[in-house]
Amino acid sequence: MIVFDNVTKRYPGATTAVDGLSLVAPKGKLTVFVGPSGCGKTTSLRMINRLITPTSGSILLDGEPTDRMDVALLRRRIGYVIQHAGLFPHRTVVQNVATTARLNGVPKAKALKEAHELLERVGLTQSFADRYPYQLSGGQQQRVGVARALASNPQFMLMDEPFSAVDPVVRGQLQDEFLRLQREIGKTIIMVTHDIDEALKLGDQVAVLRTGGKLAQVASPKVLLARPADGFVADFVGRDRGYRFLSFAALDGSLALAAEPTVALGASPEEARGAALDRWVLVADAARQPLGWVDADALREPIREGDLNLSGTLAPEGSTLRHVLDAALSSPSGRGVVVGPDGGLLGTARLPEIVAAIEDARAGAAA
Repeated sequence: MIVFDNVTKRYPGATTAVDGLSLVAPKGKLTVFVGPSGCGKTTSLRMINRLITPTSGSILLDGEPTDRMDVALLRRRIGYVIQHAGLFPHRTVVQNVATTARLNGVPKAKALKEAHELLERVGLTQSFADRYPYQLSGGQQQRVGVARALASNPQFMLMDEPFSAVDPVVRGQLQDEFLRLQREIGKTIIMVTHDIDEALKLGDQVAVLRTGGKLAQVASPKVLLARPADGFVADFVGRDRGYRFLSFAALDGSLALAAEPTVALGASPEEARGAALDRWVLVADAARQPLGWVDADALREPIREGDLNLSGTLAPEGSTLRHVLDAALSSPSGRGVVVGPDGGLLGTARLPEIVAAIEDARAGAAA
């Protein structure tokens, strides 16, 4: 657990970067600092490992004030991931990863062995081990940076805009990979980002800071979207926060699924029209995995792959109402397709039923 207890940072000239910050980053959870430029996000982060010294107040790691710790030992207890990874250019990937473990006194052979294992854990094969940073893409460098931060098995991790230097597609992949990794390792993490979508996706709780370093609200993403504390938070989260809220509303038993008839590839036009609830019929394989929609009214020959309309997305069981709403809006039939863990068809949902489930979720969040 990381605790900020009335922490303030003032610079000469009466500039206040952080003003009376008090919050708790729970043990084993990821807390995200977000806010406009100049709100003290990075300053707050760097005060934890004393790269910046607070003017007043206390920061505690599992109840121990950081200002009473040896600075070098404090920093070795904390994994640190920054933009552009900050790798040593003259060291190989595996040597970079082993660095923090070596600083903590781990024998070289053991540190290198564990570094190889960490590469696999962050999604890099052993073929990367002997490369140098300049031979890696930006996303690969960020994975190495995360592995290096984990090499000393720290209780705490600080992440300063870790995924901002890569393109949107790679950024999404890194976020998904990091969520998977955090579910496995359960570190106490504080992360800084300027991207509210990233904060909502990754954070167990999100701390919104105002300009001048004042805390506006700290809450789970779901609560932040459903009940912003004031106009500033509502504006910062964005006008589409109602749609974002659906990412935290579970696709569960509150949404009744209807049985959806299916036909197979090769089905005749007569079979397709006989199965269709309207002009659209769902085509599935022998395992009942959906392949796409077909306009039964337009068929003149047995169904071929080229006849499939693939614009409909699939909502996996256990996902969110945002997924199933997107599936319905993307589908030419207007019916969102829900599939099980094996990809098999569970049923479909129309917009009226989805809207009713959304209303139930909103009522629950407001309670």
